[in-house]
Amino acid sequence: MKNSSQEVFDSEARRQLVNGGSKFKAMLHCKCPVCKEGDMFRSTATDLGNFNELNKKCKECGYGFMPEPGFYQISMFFTYMVGVAIFVVFGFLTYLVFNDPPLWVYYATIFIPTILSAPWNLRYSKVVMLYYFGDSESFK
Repeated sequence: MKNSSQEVFDSEARRQLVNGGSKFKAMLHCKCPVCKEGDMFRSTATDLGNFNELNKKCKECGYGFMPEPGFYQISMFFTYMVGVAIFVVFGFLTYLVFNDPPLWVYYATIFIPTILSAPWNLRYSKVVMLYYFGDSESFK
């Protein structure tokens, strides 16, 4: 017969096996930073009307995704950083591939990927903010 601490260990070990226990994998799938099971966002990134709306709490463990008003404002810097990286990479690739094309080609090859990646950029900036700057013990 198992005691309660053994059952807790078994359920935790089972959770680690099912989820892989990987912080990176949980971040990639926008899961809760504590249990790595509950969804952070209400809808998918392709739902352009609601792609950036967070759940109030994790449905699995009760972790609060909105620790305080204005918590995610700093995530704009991460969003900006990724946006600039997209500009630089696609601008450089356009220059190399098309051998210094006209200006409209730069506009098309830079702005289209930037606009298409915006929902994921905004979502992952919030995920990074919560995983690295959120204190998981104080937000329950």
